[in-house]
Amino acid sequence: MKPPITLRYRIGNERHFLEKTITEERAVTLKRTNYSIKVETERRNYLFSNQSSVGKRSFVAYKKIVKDIMQSGIATPDVTSKDVKYWWFKDKEKYPSNFYNVDINSAYPTVLYNVGAITDETYTYLTTKIPKIDRLRCVGMLATNKGIYDYENGKLVNFDVQVSDLSGWFYMCCLVIGEIMEAVRERFKGNAMYYWVDGIAVQDKPWDVLCFIEYLGYQSKIELINNCKLVNNWLVYMKDGKKKYLHLPKQIDISDDEIRNFLNNRNLV
Repeated sequence: MKPPITLRYRIGNERHFLEKTITEERAVTLKRTNYSIKVETERRNYLFSNQSSVGKRSFVAYKKIVKDIMQSGIATPDVTSKDVKYWWFKDKEKYPSNFYNVDINSAYPTVLYNVGAITDETYTYLTTKIPKIDRLRCVGMLATNKGIYDYENGKLVNFDVQVSDLSGWFYMCCLVIGEIMEAVRERFKGNAMYYWVDGIAVQDKPWDVLCFIEYLGYQSKIELINNCKLVNNWLVYMKDGKKKYLHLPKQIDISDDEIRNFLNNRNLV
């Protein structure tokens, strides 16, 4: 018996289609990643994706990383998202209008390179041959998770998450950069204002901060932040002549059971 055909669509306004399909079909399995949604029914499958969201260069770079990791012989680090601290904010209402941000260049590829997971050739490709957005995507693809939702007669009967076998590498990168940010925060108490992923904001002496980070093995740059103000839990500021927005996050811990209950009660996907 041949498998059902797969019809392909551009991701966007698929919510109404999903609700209709889940309601009308006897059995539906929905598989969702960061980049696509696949809907499997008894008659046919539907794939919603945005080809422009993950360019060819991202996949090429991702394959280079995976090849190097496999050939390195290094075991996948035992690290999960729960081990990582991505941000820290202090006295956000008191931030000055102008300050500095010290940002690590190609942070996650540099972590992979420093631990011996990728070669010189791959590191050069990641840092000089592809745009920043593709560099971020290809490393993030190491931790691509697939949410699987099984529906019967319009009701969610099972929910599972398939975690990539390589996700430990991505979270190891996050962990190392987070530890560097924490080390800077501790060393420059009273000067550090906040950090967000791979950049830390300081009121003064940015060169001291940069030299410390580079001493740890991570090339960095100094960025000047102007006209910063807090607007409805957003930091709005100017950098390189462009207006930027940073939403200040809040820590929320949600269990799998809570997610299942929410989906069941709302019948959402």
